[in-house]
Amino acid sequence: MVMSLLSASYAMAQTDMLFSQVVNRNGNPNIRSILRLDDGRMAFATLDGVELFNGSDFSSKAAVTGNAIRLSDYDGFHHLYLTGGGRFLWIKNNHELKCLDLDRELFATDMNALLAENRLPDGFNDFFGDSEGRIWVTRQDTLLQPDLGIRIPLDSGIDRPIDLATIDNRLYLFFKGGNLKAFHLPSGKFLYSSHAYPESEDWKFGTTSLVVAAGKELYQIKNGAIGGLFLFDTEKRQWKRILESALRLNTLEVTDSSAFISTNNGLLAISIPSGDIRHIPMVRTHTGSLLASEISAIHADPDNGLWLGTLNRGIFYHHPDAYRCLEISKKGQTSYLPAHLSSAFSENHDGSVSISEPGNHMTVSIPGGTVSPLHTSEESGLTGEYGSGASFISSAGAVFFNENDRYLVFIPNDSIRQTTSTIPVISEILVNGESIRPLCSYNGNTILEKAAAKTPAITLTPDQNFLTIVAAMPRYETSSAKFDFILEGIDREWHTSDGDGHFGKRLPAYYTALPPGEYMFKVKESGADEEMSASLSVRVLPHWWQTGWAFSAYVLIFITVVATAMAIYARHTKNKIAREQREKFLLTRIRNLIEEVDRYKVESNDKRQVPGTSDDSPDPISDGNQLSDADKAFIARAVEAVEKNLNTPGYSVASLSHDLCMDRTGLYRKLTALLDRSPSLFIRDIRLRYAARLLEEGKLSITEISELTGFSSTSYMSKCFQERYGCRPSDYAEKNKGDM
Repeated sequence: MVMSLLSASYAMAQTDMLFSQVVNRNGNPNIRSILRLDDGRMAFATLDGVELFNGSDFSSKAAVTGNAIRLSDYDGFHHLYLTGGGRFLWIKNNHELKCLDLDRELFATDMNALLAENRLPDGFNDFFGDSEGRIWVTRQDTLLQPDLGIRIPLDSGIDRPIDLATIDNRLYLFFKGGNLKAFHLPSGKFLYSSHAYPESEDWKFGTTSLVVAAGKELYQIKNGAIGGLFLFDTEKRQWKRILESALRLNTLEVTDSSAFISTNNGLLAISIPSGDIRHIPMVRTHTGSLLASEISAIHADPDNGLWLGTLNRGIFYHHPDAYRCLEISKKGQTSYLPAHLSSAFSENHDGSVSISEPGNHMTVSIPGGTVSPLHTSEESGLTGEYGSGASFISSAGAVFFNENDRYLVFIPNDSIRQTTSTIPVISEILVNGESIRPLCSYNGNTILEKAAAKTPAITLTPDQNFLTIVAAMPRYETSSAKFDFILEGIDREWHTSDGDGHFGKRLPAYYTALPPGEYMFKVKESGADEEMSASLSVRVLPHWWQTGWAFSAYVLIFITVVATAMAIYARHTKNKIAREQREKFLLTRIRNLIEEVDRYKVESNDKRQVPGTSDDSPDPISDGNQLSDADKAFIARAVEAVEKNLNTPGYSVASLSHDLCMDRTGLYRKLTALLDRSPSLFIRDIRLRYAARLLEEGKLSITEISELTGFSSTSYMSKCFQERYGCRPSDYAEKNKGDM
């Protein structure tokens, strides 16, 4: 007869659960409370701090000794609250309150500043957090909520609130005596009160409390002389007592169909639909062992996973889809044989596992899970690995447990159905191979102001361009993860990579020699939409000579150099042109002087032929072409000096000798030798020639010409003109007018 692995058998996995140990080699195994953070990471409170787990790696955050707020009204054990939009993790334990700042992943050292930041008063007696992340404190006889501005008076006396919860716009306060009070939010108006049990039973449950909201219902565990689990229906305003137990009830978690309570002796599993209660004193593990330890903490995550924290054995995890559970009833069991001696396991070459017990032999196919009877004739052919005792693990990872009246077989699933994608967490940043810590300076650059998981952007110097970004997948039900990632600005397309690390959920992305620029790193679960990606903006600064300011300076320097070069060229060109013009002017003056010399010669010859002139007048020079270049230059200077002072009355030989830097005697000798003229005659001749040109133009009167040519009077000019040209100025003007 063949038995199929029916789905009805799988349903029993609700209580027949298999847990895997989450190994934290360097962490504290004394787990006291568990909470899932907003980014998917798990927080485990221990005796000396908090262990953060991102699916791949643990990081230990040691609590700072002595930095705690005293809570006079709280004498319970570890209780975790998450507030401030997921930034602050508060730890309340035995009259003390501490806080882990998740932005920097450091315990707060200045609690007074932290209280001021959260607008909390000094000297409060107890501290609570609600499902909306709001903080409530009791101070003397008042419950305060600073964000809503609520002040709820409390009855004076010994009955103090020990827990609270919020559902919709209602606040529910739980008191030691089993009383519940409901208030309206945000007005703080009192609505009603209700008692979980009579005052006469306060001795049973009146010490500690833990409340968990599930839909419209509130579950509460209380401890006193005994433990109790209570249910309050907020719509019906009715209490229901679910159980009383001599066990100490540590923590509570509620799923859609079950409630789980960790105790000092294993687990309590309560079926919500039926109300059935099952005690699980020993927890089955994937290594085939049974864990007998106090379960100090329990937590159900949104992915249907169940976390256990033990008193001294660390962390364990269960997911209902990780293994299929098969229950096989024992038929040949003899009552006087212990369970571990009543059967034997052996693995066959095809991967199936045979189970032999007195009077009954069977084979379980792996991974199919089909159970087949084994005939006696086949027993002798069994080969392979044999084992006996309480458990057996096959090579395919199937775990067999031998219990008193049954066998439990846990067969690994090939894959776990995932309904939603998980956003990865950027867990670490390494620069030039060095792990970067928040608020630490690296060559003058504080790269991380916050922890890597909380950092949206980093800025690197030019020498910090070897970058490694490590991401982790906070998905715990799978054994490994696959990532898609890209660095926009460097990568042209998304890359896909399998996770590595101990849990197979770690991705290191390496980028070397990043050039200066702006980049965006994105990582997501493989196949997920891009909006489900974690991102990190990366800016690599350029060297100073590559900055925009430097390029502006380069442009300015270039413009300055070009402008200076153009100015120098323009000045050089201008000077060259001026020099050429001066040279041209000098050459022109020299040519004019040569012409003047020729005219002197011609006029001298003409003068000898004019009646009334003296034949004894010497010829200025016999041949103008006999003058040297130095003599011509001297004559040019002399002519130029006289011409500049034509209209200056009284310009004399002394003035000319001064302008030529010569004494009068030297000037006399020089002009007499060159032109056969005394300096006074030389000055007069130049004035007369200029007067003759003005007369030829006919635009000025003789009086005006006399003034312009520097003669002291018109009569003196006429006398000199007649001596030089043989006629009066008026006759010279008439003659030239007739020639025109």
